[in-house]
Amino acid sequence: MKRDGNGSRGSGGRPACDRHQRCSTCRCNSVAGSNLMIAGLWLTNCLIILLSLFLNSTPGRAQSPDVGWQGRPKLVADIELLPRTRLQAWGELQDGIDFSFQRWRTGFLLNRRLKPILKQHRQDIDAEKEHHLVFGAGYEYLHTIQNGSLKIENRIITQLTPNYLAPGDILITDRNRVEYRWVNGAYDVRYRNKLVVQHTFEFRNFQFAPYGSGELYYDRNHQSWNQNQYGGGVQFPYKKLLMVDTYLLHQNCTSCSQSSINMLGLTLNFYFRQSK
Repeated sequence: MKRDGNGSRGSGGRPACDRHQRCSTCRCNSVAGSNLMIAGLWLTNCLIILLSLFLNSTPGRAQSPDVGWQGRPKLVADIELLPRTRLQAWGELQDGIDFSFQRWRTGFLLNRRLKPILKQHRQDIDAEKEHHLVFGAGYEYLHTIQNGSLKIENRIITQLTPNYLAPGDILITDRNRVEYRWVNGAYDVRYRNKLVVQHTFEFRNFQFAPYGSGELYYDRNHQSWNQNQYGGGVQFPYKKLLMVDTYLLHQNCTSCSQSSINMLGLTLNFYFRQSK
């Protein structure tokens, strides 16, 4: 086997420059993968710290009867009926962990997507996040038992959701919802504004999307902004079939019997698309 003056293989072997190029490419991929892993670890640590702050709050707050913990498992089915038209149906249990509360929620929304986002970006598993504007209307039924009392609520929902893709592939969603409510037969109207900021990371074939959210409620009968929620979570999509959404929220409500609640949620979304 011949070698040149620098000790590299001659024409009978693989050129040394190819090896150097492959090594350089591997190093670049390794650095990119390490950065994504660091981002994921940083996010996990932030969520752990946030959860610890809730669990290890001041003694006076921990002993307060106004602070409770709630679990929220939820199942969602997103069914594509027509191009840009989707039916979303869900079922959810809201269960008080350390206070008397249990609520079952079920309902549906018919959504219509307008103005697709044409800017180059990483495609989202949720088609509604791929459009600048989404209209929706639907119905929701709530069955609540709290301290032995039963409350039945029927809601008619209308909503408008603008989506904006900011520099750095940061998705900003601003959902505006109006609920026409009948609570044990009494009529009420409520407006809700929810802002979500999200960014998707990808490592090889693994994606995860951390997000932060905040929501304000205005109740007509109370004539006040009587409720708010804020927190964050991480979404884990799998191919185009399903997505797992884990989150931690804190809720304040001036007109509720439980004025302050920490909510741990797990949502499983299934996506049913039209065959092409």
